[in-house]
Amino acid sequence: MTIATGDARTVTLSRAALSVDAAKRAAYALMARYDVDVAVIGDDIVCRLLPANSTVSMETAERDFRREVIDQDLRISIEERTAPYRDAILGLAFSRTGLQDG
Repeated sequence: MTIATGDARTVTLSRAALSVDAAKRAAYALMARYDVDVAVIGDDIVCRLLPANSTVSMETAERDFRREVIDQDLRISIEERTAPYRDAILGLAFSRTGLQDG
């Protein structure tokens, strides 16, 4: 299927505020609706969105993508902040299983 270039939406994000990983995660989360090309150009993350199929409306594509990027960026921040606790809990849980005894 060929998509007209007029259907594309370009979203530019600041690398100072958001991470490339967040943009990639957002692209993955929305892949059923949009095909996303992620590129780093200077201090920006430039994302080009195209409809994944002919039934997808591009009316809210930029809004949907920006919201998902923010959500993913916050998830990454929470993962980083809670990693020591998660590791401690997992370490404690596995230390009592007897799996290390050999």
